[in-house]
Amino acid sequence: MSVVTLPRRIEAQPRRAAAPQHATRVAGREAAHTRVARVSMTRRSIVIVVVALALSLSGSMLAANRQVQIHQLQSQLLQLESNYAQQVGSLTNLAAPGQIAEQAGVLHLVDPISVTQVPSTSLDAPLPLPKFLGSAPVTSRTRR
Repeated sequence: MSVVTLPRRIEAQPRRAAAPQHATRVAGREAAHTRVARVSMTRRSIVIVVVALALSLSGSMLAANRQVQIHQLQSQLLQLESNYAQQVGSLTNLAAPGQIAEQAGVLHLVDPISVTQVPSTSLDAPLPLPKFLGSAPVTSRTRR
């Protein structure tokens, strides 16, 4: 038994007897109608595919545009957060307790650490030379 088969012969259908003209016209109309129906179905399917592609393309363009806007907003947010952090840092340094105490001491707004009583004298009398208690250690500024 052979695996290869030969194609079947399709024999031409015998011609029909000549139909009356009325039947030919009706058959022609039906053939034209089926051709129009095939063409209109093809056109419909092409229109549907084109509309679907247009909708898909416009949707992807809108999504890409939204992603660009989100990226721009994130960049602006990062810039504003950076500016805010710099401002907080500079204001924190100004409001540090050490800075406040130093400025208050310069303006004499805090109590002094030690109070020294100066003896009262007349304004006409000359003041004696000051007396130093103790000695300051002498250290060289350069090391050898």
